[in-house]
Amino acid sequence: MQQGSKANFTGKTFECEVQSLLESRQILTEPPPKYQAAWFGTRLNQTDKWLPALDTQIELKYQAVPGTCDQKPFAELWNASENILCKHYILVLGGPHWDTPRGNNIYESAKRMAVFLNTFEAQGAKTLTVTKYPEFKEWINESC
Repeated sequence: MQQGSKANFTGKTFECEVQSLLESRQILTEPPPKYQAAWFGTRLNQTDKWLPALDTQIELKYQAVPGTCDQKPFAELWNASENILCKHYILVLGGPHWDTPRGNNIYESAKRMAVFLNTFEAQGAKTLTVTKYPEFKEWINESC
């Protein structure tokens, strides 16, 4: 399997795993609303999951190896702060890359970026969060 095909497969597998987790906790999802992303001209984009009862949009990024994925968290956070309407946006990082020293440094930096961007959100209109998948599972189990 070529790298691009493998990436699409592992990303879809990760989406299915998260969907199963949400369903096991009886958390309802709906198709996410479409929005104009920072990187598209006329095409509309969607996050991966929407939890309407919590007004939470979830973006999932699975990464097994380093590469251009290293810029994804920062682009996703900026895009969410500028273009996604919701009360809470969660960027969930899954896969072994995020536990490597390089991946973990990127994760920690993305968390700091989310905190920084949250300071500019008007009166708490939206909260941006970055989490690794194990932490996300804990949050789901504790919060929902």
